[in-house]
Amino acid sequence: MAVADTNRNIRVILANDDDEMLYLIRENIEPESLILLDIGIEGCAELKDKKFRAVDIALAHQGISIQPNTGDTNRGIDLKKRIQSIHSAKKAVVQEIYPYAIYKFLAYLKDRKLLQHLNLDKFDTLLDKGFVSYWPPKYKRERKDKRLKSMEYLYSLLTDTNIGLNFQTPLNIPSASSNLNQLGDEYDACLGAIVGIYFANNSSYACIAGDAKSGNILLLADQWLSGQLGKEVSIEKP
Repeated sequence: MAVADTNRNIRVILANDDDEMLYLIRENIEPESLILLDIGIEGCAELKDKKFRAVDIALAHQGISIQPNTGDTNRGIDLKKRIQSIHSAKKAVVQEIYPYAIYKFLAYLKDRKLLQHLNLDKFDTLLDKGFVSYWPPKYKRERKDKRLKSMEYLYSLLTDTNIGLNFQTPLNIPSASSNLNQLGDEYDACLGAIVGIYFANNSSYACIAGDAKSGNILLLADQWLSGQLGKEVSIEKP
């Protein structure tokens, strides 16, 4: 998990299971914290024999690959309830994220040298229909001989000065890691922290797609992506 503040200071800490994660949340939480979970929350319990919620399908239509909801579809909502039961979390906001969606958005902008626009006080059209067919380097489901290079690409994205994360301890480097699976989870946590920082700072590029029935996910989106997703699900701004 990653702990960050609105000044973009960030540190990554290891949680081995849900109980340890809840303990770390309890130790790090502040009033009105934003707690982001990379797991389906709203709309999962109603799936029954379906594998995708309306918000998942909307993302897939924009070329954001989605993994099917399988297994315990109540885990996300149960985690949310357990977090909200923490006394110091009474005013905390618990929200679902999807790190790959954040990654694809940022990677598309980085490759087109547009990342700096996220820090301008202007909501603009940065993406286009090419985003749908764009595939950034795969850092998880990739052949071993290509994975290290993909991880290095993601490392360069997370440490890009246009994003401006201030790592309290140096972010682990792929070439020095003995466990790329764990490192991928660390990088996912950092991606989640990025969207959380933009949302907490009321950036026009942060939005929540969907609602309680269709599922809702906190995303980074420009005018184009917001418009495309808005044809299928509701879009809520900070």
